[in-house]
Amino acid sequence: MKMRYAVLTATLSAVLACHPASAQSPAALVSPTLEAAKARGHVLCGVNEGLTGFAARDATGEWQGFEADICRAVAAATLGKGEAVRYVPLDTNSRFSALQAGKVDILARNTTWTMERQVKFGFEFVGISFFDGQGFMIRADRGVVSALQLAGTRICVVAGTTSEANLNIYLQQQGVPFTALPLASHQQNIEAYRAGKCDVYSADYSTLFSLRTSLEQPTDHAILPELISKEPIGIAVREDDRAWGEIVRWTLNGLINAEEFGLTRAIALSGAAAGDAARLMEGSDVSGVRLGLKRGWLGAAVAAVGNYAELFDRTIGDAGPLGMKRGLNALWRNGGILYAPPMW
Repeated sequence: MKMRYAVLTATLSAVLACHPASAQSPAALVSPTLEAAKARGHVLCGVNEGLTGFAARDATGEWQGFEADICRAVAAATLGKGEAVRYVPLDTNSRFSALQAGKVDILARNTTWTMERQVKFGFEFVGISFFDGQGFMIRADRGVVSALQLAGTRICVVAGTTSEANLNIYLQQQGVPFTALPLASHQQNIEAYRAGKCDVYSADYSTLFSLRTSLEQPTDHAILPELISKEPIGIAVREDDRAWGEIVRWTLNGLINAEEFGLTRAIALSGAAAGDAARLMEGSDVSGVRLGLKRGWLGAAVAAVGNYAELFDRTIGDAGPLGMKRGLNALWRNGGILYAPPMW
């Protein structure tokens, strides 16, 4: 036994001599996408063609909204300024091919993260930016307060999507007879709804809240309480650039952590972070440098768009055009399910 112990000790000593504890950390990751963005001077961001609150041009032609600002945060983190981003409007059919072909660096276009999409299209969802779900909108004067009261109605839905499948499955399971009116796009659906060609419009909550603002009297239309699907809205990148995926992932996580630990836009702009906010910035710098980012990258992102709470409130929350409540998108300690891994 002593002989075997001596041999084992000698073997371990030899291994440790070849791999000392003081060995240097792995080399910094290099992102071809980041290098290309630096060379052209901006990040390419794929967004919706026009979805109020999420990504749409304002009266001056500037892109505004929740997802547009996530791209600004990435631009600030990587290139030092939030305005270093160019937006590429994409329709439902072209969004995946545009990312695959390298026409955009980031896809932030109200896209549901599914296993099929991640496996089939060769890209990676780096995080959930918004917890969404499919619902129903109907004229308030009909007095309907539940989807279970939709018997005999005509329901508009985008054709060939998971929304059409969800609608059929849910109402059939509930024993609610209805007539589906599938149309090619959200715009065609909202126009049909406005014209009275259908009684109900079924889509993701985010879409319903957004398109309701285009109606003459938005408050005359009620969004019913039922959510009939899980729609985790994700930010996607190509899977062939690990470092870029980590940069976008931790920028999103950084905005969420910034809310949790009190790093606000005002504090980031002043550079006067203290306590947990300072710990967050210092901790993010340690790993950020390995990703090719400059120290202070997270502070730059928060200075550009605010933390998650500030971003949500300004674009789609109470201070924005949609007036959405946080709901599932509240922090985990505030009754929601929003959660980001620690960064120190």
